[in-house]
Amino acid sequence: MDIRKLEAFCNVYELQSFSKAGEVMLLSQPTISSHVANLEAELGVKLLDRMGRKVVPTQAGDILYRSAIVVFDKLKQAKSSIEVLRDKVVGELNIGCSTIPAHHIMPQYLSRFAAKYPLVTFSVSTGDSGEVIQRVCDGHWSIGIVGQLPAEDELAAEELLEDETVVVAAASAPWLPRAGANLSMHELAVLPWVMREQGSATRRVLVKALDQVGLTLRSLNVRCWVDGTSEAVAHVLGGVGLSVTSYLASRHYLESGALVRLNVPELEGRRHFYLIYHKDRQLFPAHKAFIEFCRSR
Repeated sequence: MDIRKLEAFCNVYELQSFSKAGEVMLLSQPTISSHVANLEAELGVKLLDRMGRKVVPTQAGDILYRSAIVVFDKLKQAKSSIEVLRDKVVGELNIGCSTIPAHHIMPQYLSRFAAKYPLVTFSVSTGDSGEVIQRVCDGHWSIGIVGQLPAEDELAAEELLEDETVVVAAASAPWLPRAGANLSMHELAVLPWVMREQGSATRRVLVKALDQVGLTLRSLNVRCWVDGTSEAVAHVLGGVGLSVTSYLASRHYLESGALVRLNVPELEGRRHFYLIYHKDRQLFPAHKAFIEFCRSR
């Protein structure tokens, strides 16, 4: 079985598109289609169903893909082992980050790490903390940086740095509460809110605080739901509503005066970010070097 054809099939499987697979592999769409067709002819079974513009794997395609990724993982291990013999830290780091680390931690970390190890490349994916933890557990990402301590026994977790949770609102918002006064959760509930998606660490802080005073998310006057921290801060800046977020994410706007920090004792507190990785996963030189680099910070 030709490894290049197998790689073409895996890219189509993952991207659900022949044209996108061609872009990734720098090949034409007809070439990708030919590679997959040759595999199907060799195996005597349909691997992918073309449903209009959508590509859906068959049961045989699912089986081949699961086996193929094991093969490619073994090849990566072999390549890494050879590179270890040459005593070089090279290769690609696949890192999953929740939104705060992705925007406010990783750029500085990777810049310094890349200066020390110029032969390492990076693939940084963003999701909420729950998604990152799950994908590190499943082996999709080698390393994760999240805003919650994972409960999974198979994961190693090391504290990376500290942040604060803060409640922020636009300085120009007409509904802004009186300055300097402590606000109760019940007072906060009637104000307009910008709410993060399920799975975010800051949302869990809010849910816990609400529960302690007999409230739920349904008790809040939620005006807008957003997917990430950057989106939440942007909508708060626009005056849509207030939000509970990270100090790291809002610091620039707080210092400039565009945002103000509301005094809500129940929602203020320290939070930590953790570097996580699977205890049983083979860590290649680049991964080990990055973990040591983070420890040294």
